[in-house]
Amino acid sequence: MTNDLLDRKLERAFTHFDADGSGVIDADDVIALGSRLLSALGEQPDSRKAELVMSSLADFWQDLFTELDTNRDGKVTPAEYKAGMTRLYAQGGPAYDRSFRPMVQAILTVVDKDDDQRISPEEFHRAQEVFNPELSPADAEALFQRIDKNGDGTLTVDELLDAVREYYIGTDEDAPGNLLFGEL
Repeated sequence: MTNDLLDRKLERAFTHFDADGSGVIDADDVIALGSRLLSALGEQPDSRKAELVMSSLADFWQDLFTELDTNRDGKVTPAEYKAGMTRLYAQGGPAYDRSFRPMVQAILTVVDKDDDQRISPEEFHRAQEVFNPELSPADAEALFQRIDKNGDGTLTVDELLDAVREYYIGTDEDAPGNLLFGEL
């Protein structure tokens, strides 16, 4: 069961994965998403971090495809995506920690340019330019501050993972994670 907020978030997320705008997600879309992310963040495609991102995206896709492609046509439709993401993630299944969390952690290694295990406001804003290009610097800073739960001026991987989890699972209208990909 979803609510309007979660439906809107899942629709927005679907468009991020549907890299070619075809209205379905397939393996090529997932590869294109990873390539676009690496390029936008200036990561060399043959680096250890890039290999980790692409590998985790492939693992995520395999898990997603196995669970969501109910008609086994090699593509995930918006309806399959919404139903599957709700079942796998929003209803608290183990799939989040099994495949989604490692993918997000791998992506964050690329965002963390100085490898200090923390995301600075500058690193966060650069990542937001990839996923949420319409977000103004002021709005990015406000979002950063809301996600920075301990107020230390940096984001831990766990703080960001909490925000991502809020986005994909949460139904609280005021959760900071809702804004990760822009106003809904």
